[in-house]
Amino acid sequence: MISTSSIALLLAGPVSAETAIPAVEGPIQVTEASAIFTTGGTDLQAHGYAIEEYLVSGQANVYDWGADGTATEPQIATADAPYTTRIVVRRPADTADFSGTVWVELNNPSRGWDVEVQWPVVQDKVMRDGDIWVSMTAKPNVIASLQRIDPERYGRLSMANPLPASEQACGLLPGEEGYDENLSRLYENGLVWDMISQVGTLVRDTSEDAPLAGYDVQHVFATGESQTGFFLNTYANNFANAAVLADGSPVFEGFLSASGAGRTVPISQCVTAMPADDPRGQLPAEHVPFIRADAQGDIFLLGSYDWRREDNDDPKAGYRLYEIAGAPHGPAFITNYQPDPEAIKRAGDLPTQVAYEYGGAETTANHFPRQYFEPAMYANLEKWVIDGVVPPKSAPIATTEGESTSLFGTVYPLAFEKDQHGNVLGGVRSPYLDVPTATYVETATAVEGLPYAWSFGHQIDFGTAKLHDLYGVVGAHQNYVAKVRASVDELLAEGWLLPEDAQRIVTEAELRPVP
Repeated sequence: MISTSSIALLLAGPVSAETAIPAVEGPIQVTEASAIFTTGGTDLQAHGYAIEEYLVSGQANVYDWGADGTATEPQIATADAPYTTRIVVRRPADTADFSGTVWVELNNPSRGWDVEVQWPVVQDKVMRDGDIWVSMTAKPNVIASLQRIDPERYGRLSMANPLPASEQACGLLPGEEGYDENLSRLYENGLVWDMISQVGTLVRDTSEDAPLAGYDVQHVFATGESQTGFFLNTYANNFANAAVLADGSPVFEGFLSASGAGRTVPISQCVTAMPADDPRGQLPAEHVPFIRADAQGDIFLLGSYDWRREDNDDPKAGYRLYEIAGAPHGPAFITNYQPDPEAIKRAGDLPTQVAYEYGGAETTANHFPRQYFEPAMYANLEKWVIDGVVPPKSAPIATTEGESTSLFGTVYPLAFEKDQHGNVLGGVRSPYLDVPTATYVETATAVEGLPYAWSFGHQIDFGTAKLHDLYGVVGAHQNYVAKVRASVDELLAEGWLLPEDAQRIVTEAELRPVP
């Protein structure tokens, strides 16, 4: 169904700075022949949750940096371009179980098909608390793949370029040599900024046909991972402050960029991204709380090092940078949560369409469990915004002289400073590095046909002799578990773990064969 109040707002056009509520249709029916394209692997019903999909339509501006590219704020290049995207809503089936908090995730498009990445990482926390999770399609290259997957269900999705192809200054057309859906003259990536703002207003809409009608939404946050972490950085830097509700309050009350490395993306198809030393590539002087949860695998490989900055406790400019020691860019854990493989095949012959799995020559992927540590960061952001509780701070991962090269070709005269076991010093600590049974490395040697070695990293498990050296010959397992418990208790007290994840770490230690 389409909300009549939403249509009225769209037809009337913007009369103030208030962000428009887009039109919505749905929930879209699920049949034997047509299902929601989404990350699987979780029995939502068993947790008292329901899942629905909606089409969201509105008008978005295309922005640039002015005629000479030097404007300090985004300028409207083309106004009111129509779009239709989709959202997938995971919500408590009973409105009485709702916490009042909504998380909006920008789906990651890097594999050429549309998928939630942070949902598996934080799902247990979300469902324990009774939060609502809304995932949003954010890039046109994945709209093209969704339409190949299910042309009837997704045929109306569009982030079409409002300019004629002949007027687009970059990109190619289908059939031209080197054509890439990531930079096509048919599409406009830059529609996403107003789309994000409008989805943020939609989840607060109380009209009868709104997706969250009947749910008392109190707080709305946004998140994204890797490429959509870049999107979130760009949005927070340049668009979020202008996205306001009728009472002038912000559409989004806080952001968590996971492995976004501080990087930004171009604000429209044919402009360049802002470098680290450009103010437009940094958060503004005043903004809602923002947390960067970067991994060891992001520091040099993705260039997160260039965007390091000081933490800030000011509620008008709240900022935390967390560098998770030992963690790879992509947690191996999320490969357990994949969309329907037959649907992925229908997505098309994509350059990235290979198995999303460990692709290293070394024996074992880096299994550092980011999913145990990031939920506390999400919970701490909520407490910061809702209760004014300032989150903990951590030191950056330590570096020393050496040489490291990013995926973008930047060469740093630096390397990680490591302990006697080959694990890094500094950063967000954990028993995995402070009571180690392995060396955690952020990258791996790639194998042809499996390009994700850099993402998953690898680990080198300790042998029996080294475990005896660390934890004793007699009672090694008991000594190991006791040290893990002590580490977990400290992290729990400091706010780096939620109780449920703390218990999981201890249980894993109890079951781990040490020596």
